[in-house]
Amino acid sequence: MAFPSPPKPSAWVTATARAAHQLYDEPLILPDPLALRILGSEREAELRADGQRQQHPLAAAMRATMAVRARLAEDSWDDAQQRGVQQYVILGAGLDTYAYRSNAAAARIYEVDLHAMLQWKRDCLRAAGIAEPEHVSYVATDFTTTALMEDLLQAGFDAAQPACCSWLGVSMYLKPDEVMRTLREIADCAPGSSIVFDYCVHRKHLSEQECTGLDFIAASLAAQGEHLQSSFEPPLLEHVLRQQGFRHIDDFDAQALGTRYGTRLSGIFRLLRATV
Repeated sequence: MAFPSPPKPSAWVTATARAAHQLYDEPLILPDPLALRILGSEREAELRADGQRQQHPLAAAMRATMAVRARLAEDSWDDAQQRGVQQYVILGAGLDTYAYRSNAAAARIYEVDLHAMLQWKRDCLRAAGIAEPEHVSYVATDFTTTALMEDLLQAGFDAAQPACCSWLGVSMYLKPDEVMRTLREIADCAPGSSIVFDYCVHRKHLSEQECTGLDFIAASLAAQGEHLQSSFEPPLLEHVLRQQGFRHIDDFDAQALGTRYGTRLSGIFRLLRATV
C-alpha cells in the first residue's frame, strides 16, 4: 500500500524530524520505535541515506526541538496519570505515535485534528501495519471555526473528569484569538486538567540571531503554503492564562528545557504547561 501525501507539510516535517532523531542523535531524548515505521519504508530509506544533511546544525536543532516538546508532553502525561488522570487529549495529533507504543490501555486517548489529517494518519497507520488500539478515539475538529469541547464530548470525552492535553506545533499557525479560544476551553475543564503547548515568542523578546532564525522559518513555511500567524510575550501570556482560570503555570524557556533534557535549543519557541 502506498503511503499517502500529507494535507499539511508541517505535519510531515515534524514526523520526519522525530524519525531522524532515532537515527542521528545519542542519547535519545524521545525513544520512539514507531517514528520511522509510520513514515513508510521508502521515506525511512531516504532518511538513512541522508546522513550528511542531517549533520547540518539547522537539522540537528530541528530534531532537538521536536524531540524535546514531545518528551515534555509525554512526561507531563505520565505525571498526570500518577495523579489519577485517565484522559489524554492530543490536539493537532499529526503522526504522533504515543497511543500506538504506550501501555496506557486503562486510559482513554483522544487524537484531535482536522478531518483530512486524521484520515491521512489512519491511512499511514494501515500502510505501516500499525493497529489502532480500542482506547483511542479520533476527533475531527478545526481550531479556527469549531468548538473543541463539543467535538470531544461527541467522541465520549468525560467533562466531569480531568484531562491532560498536549498541543504541539499548532498555536503558531493560528491567529491569537483562535489560540485563546482553545485555551479557554481547556481552562473550563475539570480541576486537575492541564495542557502543554508550544508557542512562538514575540520578536521583541528574541535576540538578533533568533530574529534572523524566525524570519528564515517563516519564509520556509510560507514557501510550502503555511504561515506563522501568532506570537506571544511570555509575561503577558502567563497573565492572560491566569485570568482564564489556570492555577499553576510553568513556562519553559530554552535554558530550562536544555538543562532538563540535556540539549541546546533556540529561544524562538517556548513550551508552557498550564494546570486548572
